[in-house]
Amino acid sequence: MRAMARKKNISLLRRRRDDIREWLDIEAPFTDVDQKHLDADTPERAYWHHGYQAALADIINLLDAERRKSGSAGILN
Repeated sequence: MRAMARKKNISLLRRRRDDIREWLDIEAPFTDVDQKHLDADTPERAYWHHGYQAALADIINLLDAERRKSGSAGILN
């Protein structure tokens, strides 16, 4: 059961990634080469970090839900 949940989660993450890539290709293809998020003290850098922390939060929630479903909540690894 756990392997099935993991495959479902990976599939969900891949779908999200692919949807974002497709949106970027259409709406902002320049982001692949501009890399303005690397420039210090820019709004682009702040937005990049905001998006990255949001993605990490999504993954943590996804993995936490899997852990809770498996009955291992509260068990330290």
